[in-house]
Amino acid sequence: MALIKNYEVTLFEPPCLPGSPRWSSIVKIDADLSDLLPYLNGYLKKRFYDPNTHAIVFKMNGHGVAVRPREIRIGNLVDKDEGEKVAKEVIDFINEIHEKRDEITPDNTRKEPPKAIEIFKLLPKTNCKKCGQLTCMAFASALAKGDVDIDDCPELFEEKSREHREKIEALFMG
Repeated sequence: MALIKNYEVTLFEPPCLPGSPRWSSIVKIDADLSDLLPYLNGYLKKRFYDPNTHAIVFKMNGHGVAVRPREIRIGNLVDKDEGEKVAKEVIDFINEIHEKRDEITPDNTRKEPPKAIEIFKLLPKTNCKKCGQLTCMAFASALAKGDVDIDDCPELFEEKSREHREKIEALFMG
C-alpha cells in the first residue's frame, strides 16, 4: 500500500537565482516520512543525509531532490508540467522504497558530500575539457554537487587512473 497518496506541487523561482529560466518546487505530502528516511539512506548510493535535521538530498533524472518528513523539494524544472511529472516520479520512487523496506537495511548514519578539493586531488588535472567542464577543478566542484557523474571524465576510466577513480567512488559511498 502506498505511503504517500495525496500531494500538492507548488512551483517557485529559486531565490538564489532570480530571473532564472529554471524553477523549483515544494511538494506537500499527506504522510510523515521520518521513519522512511533511514531506508532511503540505506538504499541510495549517492546521497547526502543528516539524521539530525531529518533531511536526505539526492539526484533523480537530473533534478536535485530534498526529502524531509512532510515535504519534498525538487530543483531544475522547466515548467509546471515538468514539475508535476517529476513530483509523481519522486513520489512513486518513495512509495516503492516504502514497499521494499523489508529488503533494505536502514542506515541512520550521517552522509556528507565530499569536498571538491578532495575530488580534485584525485583527478588527472589535465584540464582536457572532455567532461564538458573548463577545468578539472570545475569538474570536481560539479561532481561534489551532483551536477555531473564520474562517468563524464573519460580519463578516469583509463587503466592508469583506475586507483584514483576507485578512491573518488569511495568518497561518495562513504
